[in-house]
Amino acid sequence: MFNLNKVKLAIQLAIQGLKTNRLRTILTTVGIIIGIATVVIVLAAGRGLESYIIRQMDIFGSDTIEIEIKLPSTSDVEMVSAMMGGAEVTTLKREDFEAIKTLENVDEYYAAILGEFKTVYKNQDIRSTILATTAGEPAIEPDLKMQEGRFFTNKEDRAVSKVAVLGPEIKERLFGAEDAIGKNIKINQVNFKVIGVTESRGMVFYFNYDKMIYVPLRTAQKLLLGVEHVLYGFVSLKDPLRVKETVAEITAMMERRHGIAPGNEKKHDFRITSMEEAMEIMGTVTFAITLLVLGVAGISLIVGGVGIMNIMYLTVLERTREIGLRKALGAPNSLIQAQFLYEAIIITGLGGIVGIALGWVIVSLIDLAASLQGFNFDLGISLDAILIGLGASLFFGLVFGLYPARKAASLSPVDALRWE
Repeated sequence: MFNLNKVKLAIQLAIQGLKTNRLRTILTTVGIIIGIATVVIVLAAGRGLESYIIRQMDIFGSDTIEIEIKLPSTSDVEMVSAMMGGAEVTTLKREDFEAIKTLENVDEYYAAILGEFKTVYKNQDIRSTILATTAGEPAIEPDLKMQEGRFFTNKEDRAVSKVAVLGPEIKERLFGAEDAIGKNIKINQVNFKVIGVTESRGMVFYFNYDKMIYVPLRTAQKLLLGVEHVLYGFVSLKDPLRVKETVAEITAMMERRHGIAPGNEKKHDFRITSMEEAMEIMGTVTFAITLLVLGVAGISLIVGGVGIMNIMYLTVLERTREIGLRKALGAPNSLIQAQFLYEAIIITGLGGIVGIALGWVIVSLIDLAASLQGFNFDLGISLDAILIGLGASLFFGLVFGLYPARKAASLSPVDALRWE
C-alpha cells in the first residue's frame, strides 16, 4: 500500500546518501548528461533543418518542376564524384526548355548555368558568382524582387545584350553608397551595364543570392563561358494538380529530343523532379539522419546507464554494514529498495536537467553561428524534446537502478553485519 511518509523518508535517505559522495554523484551523471544533450540537440537540429528545407522549397512553390543534368547510368554519389573529377554533361540545352514550354500545362520556364569571374568597377576588384539565366526566372521565383531598376527581358537575352542585375552585397562591395543603375562594370574584361539591384534573399539552398550577378543566358554563353548547354532549369505549371501527368509528358519529350528509348531511365542524361517529390525525398533523408544520430545518443544513454548501475552496485557493497544495521533495527526491504532506487532516479533526473540545459546552450550557439553565415534554421528546444529528455533520463534511472536496489533489499541482516 502506498505510504507518503515512507516515500518522503526514502527520498531523504537517497539525497543524504548522494551528498556523502558528491564527486562520485557528479561523475556518474556525465554519461546521462551527454546522452540527453545529444537527444535534445538532434531533435532541435532535425526539426530546424526540416523547417528550413520546407521554407526554401516554398520559394519555388508546389507548382514547379526542376529539370537538371545527370550522368547516364550513375548513382547520385557516383555522379558527384565523376563531376568533381571533371566529367561534364552538355546535352541539356535552352532549346529543351523552349520545347517543354509548348506543353499544354507548362506556363513559364527559366534555364540557367553558373560561372565565377573577376568583376571590376573602377578600383574595386572582386570575385563573383555569375548566374546566367533567362528572363522568366522572376516569374517562377516570386522571392526574386527588385530593390531598384529592373530585370532583363527576353528581347535583351535574344539580342545578347550586355546587361547585369546585381545582388545587394555585390552592389555594396562595388559601389558602396554610389548609385549603380546605368553604370558599367567589367565581368571577365567584358563591359556590362547595370540595370537593376535585387532585394536581399540571403541563403537559398546553400547559395547566397545576395552575392550573385544575374546576366542574360545567351550573353553569358557566348561572351563569358563559351558553351551552349545549361545546368538546370525550372518550369511552372498552370494546373498544379496535374504534376505527375506533366512530369510524364516532359520525360517523354526529353527522351525524344535526346534520342533515348522510351522508359530507358538508365540512359537518361537529365533528371526531372517536382517540388512535392523533392520535399518527400528531403523529409525522408532528414528523418533517417535524425534516427541515426538518435541511435548514437541512445548508445550513449545506455553506456551512462550501465555506469550508473555499476556505481550503485559499488555503493551497495560499500554500505552493506549500514544496510544490515538498518535491517536489524527494523527497516523493511521496501524502504531499502526504494532508497537506492530513488538515488539512481535522482542521479539520472539531475543529469537529464543538466543535459537539457547544455543542449539548449549548444543549440543556441549553433543557431547563432548559422545565422551569422546566412542560414535561418530557427533552431529551438520544443516542449516535447524537454519531455523526451526528462522521460528518457528517469526511465534509464529506473531500469539501471532497479538491480542494485533489489540487491540491497535482499541482503540478509546477519550476513550484512559481518561484511568486511
